[in-house]
Amino acid sequence: MTLHDNDIAALFDPKVEDPVPVILPGSLPPSWAAAQSSARRPIQAWSEADPTPVPEYDDSGEDDYDEDTEPTPFTDPEQVAEKVMRVRGRRGRTTKKARKSATDREKDAAKKRVERERKAVHLKLTGTSANITRTATTSTAWFWQQQGPWNFRTTGKQRRFIQDEAMILTNLQKAGVRKLHRRLVRTPFPVTQWAIDHNAWATPIPDVPGALSWADYLRGQQHAMLWSNATMKGRYWGIELPERSGLGRGLDWTARTLRYTADWPLLGRVCTWVNRWADDAFEREQKALADHLAALERIMSGRGAKAVPASPTAIDYLLRRSATIGLPLAAGGSIAGGGDWTETDVAALEDLTDLSLTPGDGYTTVSGVVDGRTYTGVVIVLTVGRMAPLPIPERMLPWQIIGDPSGEPLEWSDRIELHDKASTIRKMRSLTGKIESQFDHYTVEHDQVPPKELAQQHARAQNVISDVEEDHSGLSTRTTGWYRVAVVGTSPDDVRQKVSALQEMYSPHIALEHEHGQYQLLREFIPGEPQANIAHARRMDVEALASGMATVSDRIGDRRGVVLGETSSISPRPVIWDLFAAHERKHKSGLTPIVAVPGSGKTFLAGMIVYQAVRAGAYGVVLDPSGPLSKLASLPEFRDIARVYALTGRDSRAGALNPYRVITNPRREDPEYDAANTEFARDADPYAAAQSKFDADKRAAEAERVEVAVSVLKMMLTERHLHQEHTEPVLHLAANMVGGDSDHNLREVLAAIEQISEKSPDQAVRTCASGLYQQLELMSRLTEARVLFPEEGTIGSGADSFDNDIRLTILTMPGLQLPPEGTPSSQWTPQQRMTAPLMHMAAWLANRLVYEKPRHVRKVLFLDENKYLESTGAGRTLNLRIARDSRKYLLRALVCSQLPDDFLGLDGSDDKTALTYEVFVGDVGGDPHAIAGALKLLKLPAGQGFEQFLAELGSGGEDTLDEDTDTSYQDQARRWMIRMADDVELVRSSWIHYVHLAHVFEALNSSSSKNALGGAA
Repeated sequence: MTLHDNDIAALFDPKVEDPVPVILPGSLPPSWAAAQSSARRPIQAWSEADPTPVPEYDDSGEDDYDEDTEPTPFTDPEQVAEKVMRVRGRRGRTTKKARKSATDREKDAAKKRVERERKAVHLKLTGTSANITRTATTSTAWFWQQQGPWNFRTTGKQRRFIQDEAMILTNLQKAGVRKLHRRLVRTPFPVTQWAIDHNAWATPIPDVPGALSWADYLRGQQHAMLWSNATMKGRYWGIELPERSGLGRGLDWTARTLRYTADWPLLGRVCTWVNRWADDAFEREQKALADHLAALERIMSGRGAKAVPASPTAIDYLLRRSATIGLPLAAGGSIAGGGDWTETDVAALEDLTDLSLTPGDGYTTVSGVVDGRTYTGVVIVLTVGRMAPLPIPERMLPWQIIGDPSGEPLEWSDRIELHDKASTIRKMRSLTGKIESQFDHYTVEHDQVPPKELAQQHARAQNVISDVEEDHSGLSTRTTGWYRVAVVGTSPDDVRQKVSALQEMYSPHIALEHEHGQYQLLREFIPGEPQANIAHARRMDVEALASGMATVSDRIGDRRGVVLGETSSISPRPVIWDLFAAHERKHKSGLTPIVAVPGSGKTFLAGMIVYQAVRAGAYGVVLDPSGPLSKLASLPEFRDIARVYALTGRDSRAGALNPYRVITNPRREDPEYDAANTEFARDADPYAAAQSKFDADKRAAEAERVEVAVSVLKMMLTERHLHQEHTEPVLHLAANMVGGDSDHNLREVLAAIEQISEKSPDQAVRTCASGLYQQLELMSRLTEARVLFPEEGTIGSGADSFDNDIRLTILTMPGLQLPPEGTPSSQWTPQQRMTAPLMHMAAWLANRLVYEKPRHVRKVLFLDENKYLESTGAGRTLNLRIARDSRKYLLRALVCSQLPDDFLGLDGSDDKTALTYEVFVGDVGGDPHAIAGALKLLKLPAGQGFEQFLAELGSGGEDTLDEDTDTSYQDQARRWMIRMADDVELVRSSWIHYVHLAHVFEALNSSSSKNALGGAA
């Protein structure tokens, strides 16, 4: 076997730790591959290693041969044949062939070898017409079915998926279809198309000299996604069309025979009449075939398959993929718009691969040239054998995707025969008669007790007859099928290990048989090729057949946004998220809860999303109290476009969080107040209507300032002051005395409270106001409070001093003392009581920095520690505003919290589930209440087994301080359950191949980022 320079190893082997320099054709530019190879020494692929030396046969002297000596082993069949011929020559069987020179013998042998191999790979296919492939005797119409969803659907929905596909098979049988050839094919994840779409989707920031450029960023993203070994799959339905009638073929033969007599006097009339008859018969058959194809198209487009006639490009890919199983072939390998295949095209298809079979070893070696590169692979075809009753979907995955979690690009070929009711009953009654005869043979003729198996088989046959006769839904339609799955490896040992692992995954419910005749079994995957054998025929009804659901896979996200990780439910594939599709295409809210306990990787995930979004041109505002995300501003590519502002500590700005300055007035020049807006088209005076709306929004902003000022002051009070009867009236009275204009500050409210304590006619009110003033005046002296209380006679710097040209603004709160968990508020220190008002106003500031940007530009907001916002009414109002207005302002708001209750409301009154379109749920611990809340956020029903997935999100091993037994390091990548629209998937936030972003990971260096990178925690 010839060993080539490249192989298929790393493309399809998920166990490869490091990428090897084999780049899928069409996926990456050669310059990137060259850069990778020059950056480090490439790992030697198996095909690049020196092969085991084979002793050469010494032909210098014939007398050296000794029949008692053990012959030298030869692995090449041609060498073995040549040696046998030489031995025969020495035994005196001299022939004319033996007297030829060595050169002539080699030429003859090469010529015969070429002719033999050419004959071996000769295809039955003669051509294609649109979506129909033809052989000399059959025609097959092909339909294309895309992959569908399965995970995290209720059992009822999954059972409906199975029944819908079963009804497709039933309707095909009723339409007269007798045979099907279904092909499940794989294609590498379209990383090139992602780069093209992502580049068109983004408005990238300018490149910075010495930093990672946009082009290198796209190359690196493609490289990482390529080496994650992700594939996409789809299924072709090949429906065999009915043959021409005997009358039509006979008329055609007669017309061809009489065409030489067209000019004869008498026979010429007969010839004309026969030709007209043959033409009429052909036209009627063509019309019947067109009607049949239309019926097939209606059936295949129904729920359960939603398949469409395969396009010429899809047919092109089917033929090429089927002829090159074992070799890499991206979707770009097909010729778009190439038209129908002719006989000469089919002849070229035969030359795509070089197949060789080693007798007795049970595998087929495939080698060929793809886009100028030579690849080699080893293929073993397994056949589905005996099957036990399968509890699908209650306790098992569909039986044709059981092997998908292995990460192998398994391809299936199904040859199916559909049986009508009459033939099924006839066969079952014939079988029943045979069983009864055997029973009589035991009991009557030999007076012996028959085996129990006879009674069981008789009962099964009777059940089948009963089901078929009494069923009116069509789901009892019987089928006979042969199901093959192709496994690809880099070497015989490698593919055998994969086969063994696959057989173990399918056992004990399904046996995967490794049959003889591997060459013929592999050729069976090609459309038009005959069936290899009739062994291991599986007979089942259409519902059991449909429970294979070969096309279902992980489905979430899109193919043009930022990268979140990879799916981990069925088969791995990159999770790509268009952050603004919900706004631009679905008209949904941009609120995205990120829920997980501390240490689950919330900050790292949010940091990666913000980094990618800002690189793609979005404006980013981050409120990160703990501060790890502040290092993003120091990245070279964000030079001069990122700023970090401290809201606490000595570097903070006095009055930066003044509520009266943070909440801004509406701008009269905004488009929503334009009299030409369609909203005012029906008003008699559009200008007056627009002015009225502006005035109303301005009054609303003033009222909002008053409410926020009161909320901030209440957060500073102790429980004793909060529970006093007059606290609320005093605070509101003082705030209303100051007013809601933007040129005020909280010190004026304190002065109003002091005035109430002196001049109120009610003694109880004066007493309450005096206590409130003393408490709040003391809090205003704290260092942490300077951002809320500006200096005397000022209103504070506010947000006006922030640079509007900055792309990434990061707000941090160094030194902030968070209240301890579980400690009552009465025991908090004054500094800890300042946490809630500071977080509250910081969130309002972050919100303002986003909303001040033009509506049409993309924005990303990240808010951490949402529990402090949800603890107050004003904070809940802010969350509600983000949820409702984010669509209008093209805002993606990532809001982190540790518990789902922060989004569901403590009493259910502030449930935001209906306002969320995307949700991220990580490890929420084992608390049943938290799990129930997470299910509600994900819109998953309880009692369907989803609780177990949530409970195991954080379990990657045994976490113990004993170094000998600690296996917590095995949880190298954080896992999330992510909902996007109706799709819910399990996602691993894995970044192991994203080496071009190492500097970003270093900036986000924490235990979470280390785990996400696959390193030790």
